[in-house]
Amino acid sequence: MKKETVTAVVFGIILGGILAVILIIKSRDSQLAKNKMITPAEKTVQPALANNADLKPMEIVSPDDRTIVNKNSITIKVNAIKNSLVIIQSPAKDMVFMTDKDQFSVDFPLAYGENIIRVAIYPKDKQLRPQEKELRIYYFDQSL
Repeated sequence: MKKETVTAVVFGIILGGILAVILIIKSRDSQLAKNKMITPAEKTVQPALANNADLKPMEIVSPDDRTIVNKNSITIKVNAIKNSLVIIQSPAKDMVFMTDKDQFSVDFPLAYGENIIRVAIYPKDKQLRPQEKELRIYYFDQSL
């Protein structure tokens, strides 16, 4: 009786292993059939970029960075893209306006001491990137 029991257990393990392998293969095939195949996407047409003439970078003509002045205002001259939104920010004042020309100038008030002025240009054309520059202007009285 011992011999028959051992034979039955061995055959049960072998048949159970074969059945498990068959079930794993069948379930993998059914999973692959259920999943959607990833097909290569159609080539997307990218919109044409703006002309290189429009891609000129913003340039602050005057004043130079880290300038020391003895007046409480300064004229900022900037070369930028025409028809852009301009935002000038400092501790003393914030200004927002649209440009009509490629070059513009603005009288800007200064606070006593160090003034960190940020000039940001946002072009009307959405394909062009916004540009931002920072100036440090120091305002001190002449009595020092």
